[in-house]
Amino acid sequence: MGSFWSCPIFFLLLFRPRNNNMKQVKNNFLSGHPIIAQLLSLVPKEIFTEVVEQEGSDRYYKKLKTMDHFICMFYAVLTRNGSLREVCKNIGLIVLKLIPFGMKQLPAKSTLSDANRKRDHKIFAVLYSKLFVYYKTILQGNWLDIGGEVDPGRVEVFDSTTITLFKEILKGAGRNPLNGKKKGGAKVFAKMNLAEGVPNYICIRSAATNENMFLKVMELPEHGIAVFDKGYNRYSSFEKWDSSNRYFVTRKKDNAKYEVVLDFDCSHSKDIIKDQLISLNYREKKVSRTVEVRLVTYNDPESGEILEFITNLKGLGALTVALLYKNRWVIEVLFKQIKQNFELKYFLSDSENGIKIQIWVALILNLLFTVLHKRIKEAEDFSTMVMVAAKNLSSYISLERFLLHSDIYFKSIFQKDLQNVQTQLFLSG
Repeated sequence: MGSFWSCPIFFLLLFRPRNNNMKQVKNNFLSGHPIIAQLLSLVPKEIFTEVVEQEGSDRYYKKLKTMDHFICMFYAVLTRNGSLREVCKNIGLIVLKLIPFGMKQLPAKSTLSDANRKRDHKIFAVLYSKLFVYYKTILQGNWLDIGGEVDPGRVEVFDSTTITLFKEILKGAGRNPLNGKKKGGAKVFAKMNLAEGVPNYICIRSAATNENMFLKVMELPEHGIAVFDKGYNRYSSFEKWDSSNRYFVTRKKDNAKYEVVLDFDCSHSKDIIKDQLISLNYREKKVSRTVEVRLVTYNDPESGEILEFITNLKGLGALTVALLYKNRWVIEVLFKQIKQNFELKYFLSDSENGIKIQIWVALILNLLFTVLHKRIKEAEDFSTMVMVAAKNLSSYISLERFLLHSDIYFKSIFQKDLQNVQTQLFLSG
């Protein structure tokens, strides 16, 4: 049997005439930088420099500057590296391509470990906030079905997700197990505008933190509508919002005590069972208080479940109130998207600071890929887009052009090459 090198097909492939159109298509898809550099360019240098100077994050570091640290963690979270040793070895293969983007040197495993432990995670939190403001205009424009009565830009949904840790670094939720030690957990509280699709406010605490804490630190804009689960119910906040042109929609707690003040006509909608004005009774600092809210009882046509919503939106249709709460699911989808596409299962640090750094980098990556997703007009599935980028970080193909016109790329490159080879095989025969 002859070797591959003696095969006539090899020579046809090697010496086949080049197609000028094919060459033109290749040039159109090529970029001057590898994909990892294209992604890093989404972080404007002036913003990064401003954050570093503002937070003084390079002040006591001679070896690993903030940019080097960020690039290493950016690479690790995107490619799902399971250890710092793995990160340092793999990034060493592409380090020369990252020099134009501020990479000064390849860090040692111990240096990167120290940086995760000592450099304040706040630097990455501030970077996220600055990038969100920078890309805010691009992010706006999501369309959701809320009956046409409410501008999605007014609606703020919020919730939390728990990230389980391998040891009790941050206090975990629930009871202590009978056997072994209770694992720690980080609870990520996030608030997101329905028109933007990424969190505009994030707070990271231990998994044992009560949800009501978030209402104390979160700010709701005037005329904004907060949509949240009943676990966040805090009647004193409802009273405060009601007196300051801020609105809310949430589920009624099962043990809520109230009196019906007024029944509204709801015969025009088959899915609305009741629409009432009620007076909620509660105690605040051992003092009995009441707050007047609207109670909407809704029969979900999809699940058949009876749901009760309370709100201070008194000028909207009852069905719109139900649709507002129904769209709360988008933040659950967001949490699932972040956990599925970026490394938040295995952590590269056993310190609370290092864990928070990794979470912030994952959030930054999600923000940047959401911007890219908007730029390509959602021509590709989000998870596929992230996977393509992560597996081809050294490729010089323009990621944005490829995602927008991948069908043209494949037809012009692969099919033309194959057609040329097949034609020459038949001619030689």
